This record gives sequence, structure tokens and C-alpha cells, in this order.
Amino acid sequence: MTSAKGAESQNLDQILKDKMPALGIDLGGTKIGCAPVCDFKVVGEPKKLPTPKGADKIIDTLVGLIEEARRDHILRGVGIATAGIVDTNTGEVIGSTGNLPGWAGTPIKKVIESRTGLPVHVDNDANAAAYGEVKTLGLTDKTCVVAVTLGTGIGGGIIMKGELYRGAHFAAGEIGHLRVNLNNHRLCTCGLFDCWEAYGSGRGFRATAKELLTNVTVDQTPLAALLPDPPVDQVCSAASQGDIIAKRIVETWHQHVCAGIVTLAHTLDPDCFIISGGMAKFVDYELLKELVIDKCLPRVGERLDIHQSTLGDVAGIIGAAQIALDHLVLN
Repeated sequence: MTSAKGAESQNLDQILKDKMPALGIDLGGTKIGCAPVCDFKVVGEPKKLPTPKGADKIIDTLVGLIEEARRDHILRGVGIATAGIVDTNTGEVIGSTGNLPGWAGTPIKKVIESRTGLPVHVDNDANAAAYGEVKTLGLTDKTCVVAVTLGTGIGGGIIMKGELYRGAHFAAGEIGHLRVNLNNHRLCTCGLFDCWEAYGSGRGFRATAKELLTNVTVDQTPLAALLPDPPVDQVCSAASQGDIIAKRIVETWHQHVCAGIVTLAHTLDPDCFIISGGMAKFVDYELLKELVIDKCLPRVGERLDIHQSTLGDVAGIIGAAQIALDHLVLN
């Protein structure tokens, strides 16, 4: 039998473990962000640094970040959110992204666990961001929540009744590659034509701006001088000041964002969409909701909430760490 003193000691050990943070790492094509996470919040200021080139250098950088965090914190584990398709059972990247050349096939979990001695959980970056949003906002009781990351590309995470839906081949949520045009008009970075990402992302916004500004003079709009790659913020600023061509660019981009959301709404019938990523701040949410309602079946569109992320650029860090913590509890 376990003595009362022994039980009390075990309970104290568990309480102390529950207060130990996990290190959340968000690995992107251009930068890496990391911070210890406890109780759905980052501890201290997140650290950010450029993503090095090559799998070996990336691994060395991740190990260095972990060891640096251990100087100030007793870590319970490590959660890594990475671009690409991840086998969450093995922690291996099984489908890479153009933003991380040569990353496919990297056994992240195995290598980092062997070098640090800490338990590691690896997941797709958009999945981690979605999990962070849902857990932090207390949306785990919802039937379905779809998190859409609008950035340089488009990523997504699908949460059903509080659990990530990863699909039969770990590729669920690759929503940026929904096809939204049949004319082979724009080539996506994945090698396919007319993916949603080629239209609704930051890259897509700039492509639309370039198309609509071609053969336009600076007398018609000062934006013509910004070709061949007009910055998103300058186009949106011009639109807010009444520039007619800029307004057309912004409205066309909203139509493109709407196209993917409508497809997802009709497929999944979610409770809500959460929009995050660098392009989320340029979304007119009232306009987007109007467009979605107009193009959705009434029962789907009118009951649908669309709102901006509350976690911003720490969603992936919090989600990665929280998945790792929850995984440790289950095991």
C-alpha cells in the first residue's frame, strides 16, 4: 500500500511537473521563433533568429536553442512546429516545403532526443498554430474549428472536438493547395497550377497587384511605379486613401481568400475560422464575411464565424509546446 506520506510526495511531484514548461519552437522557411510555454502562455520574450540553410545546420541551431533555454528553465519537453508534412508518430518530415530545401526525410525527433535527452514532439506548423489557438481560446468543445494561416503561403489546421485531424497520410490541412481556378493561370510553389495559395497568400496578393497594374501609368496611380513587386502594405494603404486601382486589387484578393474559405465551409461545416499569419492584418473581416455569406449555402454561411487570431506570431510556439505537454500527459 502507498502511505499517505508517499501519496502526498507523488502529488507534489505531479504539481511540480505540471508547472514545468515545454520549449515551443516554430521553424519556418525564413525564421525560427522559440520560447518556454506554460499554462498556454509564453514565458518571457520569444527568441527569434534566421533559419540557416541545410538540414544539419537547422538541427544544430535547434539543439543550441534548447540548451540555451535549459540554462534558465527546467524543461519538461520540447515541441517543434515545422513547415512540411510530418509523421507525428516518428517525428520525421515526410513531405518538405519549397521554403526548406532538403528538409524532407529529416528524423527530427530521433536526432534531437538523442542529443538533448528530452522528449520531443514534432508537428506541422499550421497544425500547431491551430492547436494553440483552440486551446488558448477554450474552443475545445466546438465540433470543428479551421485555422487558416495567411502568410507568404497558406497553411491550415483542422481541429475536431479539441483534437487535431491529421488525415490518413498526415497531410490534412494542406488547404493552400485547394484548386481555385481551372485555367492553369498561376503556378504554385508546390509545382501545381492555380492552388489557393497562388491567389490568397501574400505572394498571391502581389501577383494580383502586378497583373492589375500592368499597362497602368503613374498618372492613373502612383502604385505603377512600384512594379514589378508592389508591397502589400503600400497597396492597402493606397486603397484606404481611395486609390481606385488599389481598391480593386484589395477587393480581388478578398474574393480569392473567400474562394478557399467557401470550399472549406461547404466541406467541413465548421463552427468558425480563425485567420492568422502576416496577411491577417490586411483582411477586412466584415467584407470577407459578406462575401462568404453571398457564396455559401445559407445554413452554412450565416452561422459561420470568421475572426482574427488573438495569439499572432506566437500561435505556433504555444501550439507546439502544448501538444508536447499534452502528449507527455497521455503517455
